[in-house]
Parts: sequence; structure tokens; C-alpha cells
Amino acid sequence: MSWRAAFRLSQVAFVELSFQAIYAFRQGNVLPPGDTTKLSARARSRVLQSKGLVAGLLGFLTVGAAFILHTASFVAAVLLPTPIPVPMFQAGVLTALLSLDVAFLWWTGLQVLPTFLSAGVLPVLEPLPIDSPTLRQTAVILYLRLFDLPILTLLVLTPVVVGLALGPLAGFAILPGVVAAVVFALALALVTGRFFVRRVQGSRGGGGRSILRWTYMVLWVVPAFGLFGFVTLAPAFFGALTTLAAAGPSLGFDALVATFPFSLAALPPLLTDGSSSLPIGDGGLELLLAAGGGYVLLAVGAARWMGRAIREVGIAPPGIPVPADPRPPTLRTTGAIYAVLVKDLRMASRTPGYAFLILLPILDAVALGLLTYVTGPRPGTATSLALGAVTTAALLATFFGPAFFAIEVVAYSYGRTLPLSDRSLVLGKVSLIGAIYLVAGGLVLALADLRLDQPLIFLGFVLAELPAVLAASLLELGILLRRARKHGLPLVNLYTGAWVAILVSIPGLFVASAPLVAFEALRPYPQTVAVAAMALVALGSLSAIGLFVLRRQTS
Repeated sequence: MSWRAAFRLSQVAFVELSFQAIYAFRQGNVLPPGDTTKLSARARSRVLQSKGLVAGLLGFLTVGAAFILHTASFVAAVLLPTPIPVPMFQAGVLTALLSLDVAFLWWTGLQVLPTFLSAGVLPVLEPLPIDSPTLRQTAVILYLRLFDLPILTLLVLTPVVVGLALGPLAGFAILPGVVAAVVFALALALVTGRFFVRRVQGSRGGGGRSILRWTYMVLWVVPAFGLFGFVTLAPAFFGALTTLAAAGPSLGFDALVATFPFSLAALPPLLTDGSSSLPIGDGGLELLLAAGGGYVLLAVGAARWMGRAIREVGIAPPGIPVPADPRPPTLRTTGAIYAVLVKDLRMASRTPGYAFLILLPILDAVALGLLTYVTGPRPGTATSLALGAVTTAALLATFFGPAFFAIEVVAYSYGRTLPLSDRSLVLGKVSLIGAIYLVAGGLVLALADLRLDQPLIFLGFVLAELPAVLAASLLELGILLRRARKHGLPLVNLYTGAWVAILVSIPGLFVASAPLVAFEALRPYPQTVAVAAMALVALGSLSAIGLFVLRRQTS
């Protein structure tokens, strides 16, 4: 057989992959009622929409970077605190763009890989009379098809917009960096995903193992968290570039030249402005070209490795450690709401996407608190920081809250026969979102209080906004549950149901932001009055929405 045969085989296999990704039928989920002949087309359409959403975000980052490159002279000389040579600034912008591409594709891959494996497509192909090379090629095509639109967006759009901003030669020169970034991101997703599937996803429970799983999740979230933290760190990054440029050829700049992706991102300004535009000393140009060539060769090796590893990962079951002296499980009875909360946390500790939703607001709070601790107090810092921390935690928890409904899809395969009411299900998930918000707010309070020593301001803001967060969560989850009961229970995970989650999040964001708007409107008045108004708006939202949503759920 050949690549052509593998492509034909992958056409059929991808339909099955899309179907299982959306409906999880092989995992025991019940298909939604209605015309079953349309389910396959609907599944492929939703997967295409989600890939388009990821590609759109990457395209937005790329076009934004190109706009900055187009106005590089003005930004580098006027907007930055310290002027920086334009070629150095251009290399820094392209370095940031390629870094964000790697981080975002890597994070997306961590969400896709569990779907790729749970679909169970490759194990079905293994017993068929197909030679081993064709099976490997089919596995590669299936894996790449999950990223095809994002990859094409980067490979086509980046050279085009960089070429328009800096010239045609610069567009061609950035292409090796884009290819290397894509390959490295997919390889990192496969390496970390394989480790997760073999060592984490199938691990048994227990306090020590739970801590270990969440530690792995924190390490995985850090690259994705860089997507959100880069705006904060960008001034420091360009400040460091300014210092290196002013120092001229040095060991520090040589170390920067040897790193990825700067060695490949510096090629476009190098071609358009010459080697004199960068502080490259004797041997610096050779070092840059050698480092760039080395990363290209490393990308080729990573691509060859993926050609073999994708099939192995796709058919390898998770490794489940068996204790030497197995003991019978201990069963404890708990309340339904608490049981839903614990179940969601346990499933999130084995699923990177859901763990990310829990950890992002918490890590954001840690970063905000550490930044305050490092920079020290300034006039009005306590109020501004408290308002910023509450706003960020509330909006992040509210925006990502609907995605926790997707956990119930897999759990529903096991728990649909249990006497679990819709009300208990909704309240359990609202409790989880409220807990995330409180932990994030508490972390900022604890870290910032080391320098500001004004805990009452933070506590007032956190408690005043809490009812609005609960109200927004009730509204979002109530809408989703009503939709699920009406149209069946389709899988709406992070990758295949992003549009649904975003649309449902919009009314929740309005509810969560209403108290914050009230505070801003009353800011000229005494702070106690503004915070009290904030709390009244939040309590009013919770009373109205809670009464409406919970009445519609079966008790």
C-alpha cells in the first residue's frame, strides 16, 4: 500500500473519530433522539467548527503581530519605555509570535489527544489485513487532521503577513521557524500526552497519587498560562532586548541567539537589514545560522519520531498500577451535591482540559499576588488590585464554567441510573465554580497581604462578587441542562463544543460583570457605599436567577 491508500483509509477513520469525539458512544453514552442519519454529518461539522475556532485565534495572533511589525519604527521608538533598534524589535516580536504558536498548539494537542485515544479508532484497524507502514501513515494523517486548519493557518498566513509587513524575503525567511514551531508543538503534545495516558490517566485514587496528578497538571498548564501572561511580561522581555542591544556583542546576546525560537525569528530582519542591524560580533552570524540549522534538523528528527510514535500511542492502553496487597474499597455515603463536586475534581485530575479550567484562575491569582509582592505597594494599590483580582477570577470562572458540564457526559454513561436529580447536579457544579473563585481570591489576598496589610478590602470585594459568580453559573448550567434534556446529551468537550460553551457563557458574563459595573459607577462615593451596592446587585442577581433556574429542575 501507499500514502494514497492511507489517505483513503483515514477518510473513513476520521468520520468514526469525529463521531466518537462528539457522542462518545463507545464509552457508553446514549445517542440523542432524532434522525440518526444526520449524526455523522453533525459530528463532522462540529469538529470543523472547533478547528476553525482554534485557527481563528492563531490567525488573530498572527495578524496582530504583523500589524506591530508594520508599525515597528513607531512602537520601538515611541511607545516602549526605552527605544530599541527596529531590527531587534522585529526579531523580538517574531520570537514572541513563534513562542505563542508553540504554546497554543501544545495546549490544544493536550486537549485533543484524550479524544483521539478514547475514540478507539486505531485499535479497530490493527486486526485488518493492512501492512504496518500503511497503519503508521494512517495514524499520522488522523493525528494531523485534528490540527489541519490551525496548521494551515500558521503555514500560509504567517509568511504572507510577515512578507507584507517586512518584504517578500522576510516572508520566506520566517517559514522555517513556523514549520519548526508546528513540529515541536505537536511532538511536545504527543510526548506529554503519552506520559499522561500511561502514568496519570489510569492511575488509581489516593491522596498521594492525587497530589502527583495535580502536580503534572500544573506543569502542563504553565505553557498555556503563558498565553495569558505574555501581555504582562512583554515590557520586561523587550526591556531585556533593549539592554542586550545597548551592550553590543556579548555572551548574553550569543546565548539569546542560540535559543529557540530567536535564532529562527531573527532571520527575516537579518535578510532585510543585514547583519549589522543586530549586535552580532565575530562569529555571531555563524552561531545564529548554526543554531537555526540545528533546530530545523531537530524538527526533522521530531517529525520522523512522530511518524512512528503516533500509532504506538494510539493503540497503547493506559498503565494502571496494581497494588501488591489489594484491599476491598471502602464505600462512604455523602450528600449528592458534595458527591458531584468530588467526582468532577477526580475526573478533572485525569483530563488536561478540565484541569486547565480549574488551574487557570488559580495560577492567574498566584501571578497577580506575586507581582504585587515583588513590585511593592503604591497609592491606591489595594483597591485596584482587589478589583482586578475579583474581576479576573470571576470572569474566568464564569467563562469556563459551562465546560464543566461536559464532564457529565462521560459520567452520565455510568450514573444515569442513579437517583441523582437535576437540581443536585447543577448545584454540585455551581459549588465547584464557586470554590475555584474563592480559592483564586483567597490566594491573591494571602500573597498581597504580605505587602499591603489591608485584608478587609480584599475580603469585601471577594464576598461582594461571590453571589454574582454563583448566579452566573446557575444561569449557564441551567441553560445547558435544559438543552441537554431537550436534544439529548451530546459531548461538548473543550475542543468539539467550543462554540456552545462560548455562546452560553455570554449571558453569564453579563451577570458576573453587573456588580463590577455598579462599583465603577459609584466609585466617586465612599468605598463602603460602592462595595455595598456591588453586593446588593450580586445578591439580587442570585435571588432572581436561583429562583428561576432551580424551580425548573426536578427536586
